[in-house]
Amino acid sequence: MNNKKIIFVATLAFALGFYASEYRHANRDKNVSVIADADIDEPDFFEKPESPPPREISAPLPVATNDFLPTKAQSPLERANQLIANGAYAEAARLLNQLLAQEPQNAEALWLLARVYEQLGQHKESVGIWFRYISTEVDAQKIENALAYLAKYLIHLVDNPSIFGESYEWLMAQINDLIKLTPDNGELHLQLAKMHLKTEDKEQAQYHALMAANQPETQARAEGILAKLDEGSLAQDEGPAEIAVPLIRFGGQFLVPVTVEGEKVKLLLDTGASISGLTASFINRHYSFVKSPKPIQLNTASGTVESYLFVVDTLTIESITFNKHMLARLPMDNGDHFDGLLGIDILGRFDFVIDQNKAVLRLKKR
Repeated sequence: MNNKKIIFVATLAFALGFYASEYRHANRDKNVSVIADADIDEPDFFEKPESPPPREISAPLPVATNDFLPTKAQSPLERANQLIANGAYAEAARLLNQLLAQEPQNAEALWLLARVYEQLGQHKESVGIWFRYISTEVDAQKIENALAYLAKYLIHLVDNPSIFGESYEWLMAQINDLIKLTPDNGELHLQLAKMHLKTEDKEQAQYHALMAANQPETQARAEGILAKLDEGSLAQDEGPAEIAVPLIRFGGQFLVPVTVEGEKVKLLLDTGASISGLTASFINRHYSFVKSPKPIQLNTASGTVESYLFVVDTLTIESITFNKHMLARLPMDNGDHFDGLLGIDILGRFDFVIDQNKAVLRLKKR
């Protein structure tokens, strides 16, 4: 190669190298100016370690769903409620019985089981559990609600023998047990009065009818039962259809002459009293009159008073005699003024008129 060619090649190589060097410097300065102009909030941005390069992922990661999260196990009561909602009553009963075997005082489980047995038509079991629930529950309002529900439940069973094939004896026993817990329930007393009337236990029928007559909401129906009890209880059914009883004026009121077991007494005529009775002072002097006493809560103007009913062999007004009639011990003491009250339990058995001008009580047999 001659000298001219060597010089030309060298010159060309130098020029190309110089151009490449200048191109690299120009690009570096351009990059630095772009970063310097950027708006960076963090002052130590450049001191942070570089992030590692992303790794290669051959398959997508699973997406988190509820299937991968731990689920809370249902409690026995939650499971029982679910079964009941689905109509699986037999399975709910089995589960609730298992729970009660471990927790016999679990009031919520008892409440649910009582309702489940009712749905299954197992009425004896349901009533038994209701009583367990009432004795276990501590909430007064819930107890009151349960007593009211159980009363309606038992009356429904009495009124619908087609759904409950047992004899009346079991139902009567349950109603009696319930009355001990709610003695002022006139509906229960009225039901027992009707049941005893069917079995011809007139003394018990009269007792419960009088208890029902002591409650305003059942008084009228109870008086109808008391009127039925007159059939065969009057000693002189063949007497006059209407009698006139002379009255004794007592201020603005009247006293009725009555004979109780041969003893002459004066009873204050009181159409507002649901039950006739004798005063405590009179009974203290004639305690032999008291037979077969039974407790009662009397509703008086001053509140509820604990007392009792008792049977007298005979009670006579003029020519009409009642056999085995119940009277109440009245919490009053009026000395020689009068010996007790003549109430609607006797007056209501007649069509009666009080002639105030002539001071006469007219009684007409119904």
